[in-house]
Amino acid sequence: MAASGPERAESRVRLLFPPQWVPLNPHFSMSALTGHLRGVGITVDPWDLNVAFYRRIFTPGYLDYSLARAQNTHEFLQARLTLGRVSGDRSHEMGRLATRYFEIEKYLTTHREVWEQTSREIAEAVCVFDDRERFYDPVQLVRAWVTLDKALELVSLPHHPSRLRFNDFSAPGLPLTVDGLIRFTEDSAENPFLAFLTSQVRPLLRGEPRLIGVSINSHSQLFGGLTLARLLRRHKTPHTHVTLGGNYFMRVRQTLLDRPVFLETFADSVMMGEGEASMADLFHALEDGRPLETVPNLVFSDEKAVPRFTFSQPPIPLAERGLPDLDGLPLQDYFCPETVLVTRASKGCSWQKCTFCDADYGIQPDVRPVERVLEEVEHVRSRWGIENFEFIDESMNPVWLEEFSRRLQERGDAIHFFGNGRTEKAFTFERMEQMARAGLTMILWGIESGNKRIMDLIQKGVDFHTRLDILRAARQAGLWNFAFIFFGFPSETEEEALQTIRLIRDNRDIINAYGRSVFTLGKHSRIRGSARRLGLVDVIEDDQEFATTLSYRVTSGMSREKALEMADRCRLECAEAFGVPLWMLLRHREVIHLYLKEKGRDFMEGYRFPPEEYQRLEELFQPTSPEELSYGVLSTADSP
Repeated sequence: MAASGPERAESRVRLLFPPQWVPLNPHFSMSALTGHLRGVGITVDPWDLNVAFYRRIFTPGYLDYSLARAQNTHEFLQARLTLGRVSGDRSHEMGRLATRYFEIEKYLTTHREVWEQTSREIAEAVCVFDDRERFYDPVQLVRAWVTLDKALELVSLPHHPSRLRFNDFSAPGLPLTVDGLIRFTEDSAENPFLAFLTSQVRPLLRGEPRLIGVSINSHSQLFGGLTLARLLRRHKTPHTHVTLGGNYFMRVRQTLLDRPVFLETFADSVMMGEGEASMADLFHALEDGRPLETVPNLVFSDEKAVPRFTFSQPPIPLAERGLPDLDGLPLQDYFCPETVLVTRASKGCSWQKCTFCDADYGIQPDVRPVERVLEEVEHVRSRWGIENFEFIDESMNPVWLEEFSRRLQERGDAIHFFGNGRTEKAFTFERMEQMARAGLTMILWGIESGNKRIMDLIQKGVDFHTRLDILRAARQAGLWNFAFIFFGFPSETEEEALQTIRLIRDNRDIINAYGRSVFTLGKHSRIRGSARRLGLVDVIEDDQEFATTLSYRVTSGMSREKALEMADRCRLECAEAFGVPLWMLLRHREVIHLYLKEKGRDFMEGYRFPPEEYQRLEELFQPTSPEELSYGVLSTADSP
């Protein structure tokens, strides 16, 4: 934790960022909201509990604690299973306990040395991320990644089947319903966040802050975030108001209104949409004694304990928002020796027609003036020495980028940045060459599929036949091309999926790296309303009220299981074709960007991990190989 003592105790507003999220850099929501609220005169105290959580578990002491807990759990499960055999219990629950028992036993017996090895290596591995010279040594960095991966596997073991990773958290079998989340948040057996977050409650409530905001922006944050909110609601005094916020809740608003028990359990209110205006209004309403009905975009319980939504109000324009503020965030604790600040030039999508997408749901499109972003660049450079930026725009506008790049060069600002792009013809060689000179290292392109029929169904709105020409021009301009692809769009056949694999495999001269995923049917995606009409699916089930995706069955083409197989086939074929390049082992796009900035594209393309070192890692970290832990694992978009 960055700050402590009187400064934290006197703050009127505390912003909390719970686990789980990739702990490489400060999340956009924290720096942006903190900056805006401080800009309008509100004292704000940001706590990044996510990075604090990872710093805590990546210690020998915590691994020893996990081992002791695994041993106790193993003994308990052994007794339960023995009793079940005697009584003839063959229930699903008994089968689940047996799976958990044998998974733990694997490490306590045949792979006991893994605990000892990881415990010896963990402190040294963490130091690699704190040391700039060691971070930019590929052998040391990859060795550190594998050690952290193995530590997370061991830390998760007592909570099996829950699984904590550096870039994700999953709880297989947990229904994403209000009742399921209520059970999980108090279940110490399967909830790996509960013990740590319980230890944080007293300092978080010290000084009775007037308002505590818990930011939940993704599915992986839901479990730790609601665990934290429940603890705070249980232990706070009536003076402190706990509110939840983040893009996730826009997608489940009706559930919040239909299920009063959610607010009774987790929070005093929930904010819908972007929080800059609502958070300030809520704070002033609490201070002035005004009713919550006067606060826009808020779900709260009225005097009869009935959830209500107040009223909608447009968000503050991007041009009028405060500059980001990182004071109070533990910049030295993030797992990167150089901060990559997340920012944006726009929000929402300029195209808004891709049928598979719902990333811009509930977001009103807006664009920041170039001058305002340049002001931000100068602000964070002079205040915190930050020179690396990730633009999280759904798609960077090439005309805006051209002007931004030109102005950067005129000012002599030496920065490095990357972001997302569409293969639209406005990305010309001349423009991209200027962007590269200004510090652009990489564009993450939405390539999606190698098949024209699927691209037509997706309605991507780019020229299928000339899009690779744009990647060719980008490479010629000196940029690194990263291609996003996915498998399993409804009706996609195996042959069509193979065309996507071949697209990546056979165009390695212009596609430097890729990230793969499998299609999910979002509740708010554009295809939901037309999928059955188009004959793409015949069953759509909304069976989990707090999920943001739907269950479905295709009428033709690959099943989801087959799509997963094709995604894995892509991993294997491309790993062989690419020759296990460095980018596959660096994992995260922020790290790829930093290596491109520091080492250059030629180094990234030419470097190969020493075979003897890779073999050593495989031997040390059985039963899970570095290959399983590494290939194609890239952090998800840092969405506001």
